Amino acid sequence: MIDLNISPEQKRALTILATLCLGVGGFFFLNSRPDAMPDSASEFSQELTAVAPDTATSAVIVNVAGKVANPGVYQLPVGSRVVDALTMAGNQLRGVDISDINLARILVDGEQILIGTSTTSATKKIAAKISSTNPLDLNRATAAQLDTLPGIGPVTAQRILEYRAKVGRINAVEELKKISGLGGSKFEEIKVLLRV
Repeated sequence: MIDLNISPEQKRALTILATLCLGVGGFFFLNSRPDAMPDSASEFSQELTAVAPDTATSAVIVNVAGKVANPGVYQLPVGSRVVDALTMAGNQLRGVDISDINLARILVDGEQILIGTSTTSATKKIAAKISSTNPLDLNRATAAQLDTLPGIGPVTAQRILEYRAKVGRINAVEELKKISGLGGSKFEEIKVLLRV
């Protein structure tokens, strides 16, 4: 065994120094550990929402046009209905028939709600303007314009608007194939009438 010739006072000092080093090391080790992870994904999601509520879209902006008291652009909470936008615009003018408008439909950001115009004449005018030489811009099209495309009804037009709102911008006409009801021959028929 090695004899270091250490006095009892030196042994005591070394013991105190070793204990102090272990205590400081333990303190830093325990304080450097990451916080415990949430128990479930929902708790994690709630924490994210509490930290950054502004990251989620909380409003839709729509244009209410036609025969209303105050036509214009309005901002409404997400989940608002057509009736809410109509109310904000001061309701339809006296004598205007709105029975062909689905007032219970949920609004989509960027859409236009046209009140009191003859949908038949408006649709004919829109359809006459859309052609392969003058294609419809998918990122600016309204539900009424999309509804004029061959084989596209109000339900599919709404799906296109919802997809556009979800992705932010349609970057290629081929993206429409991802939408239910727009595959195969229907897509081939309308793709020459569209652009992005």
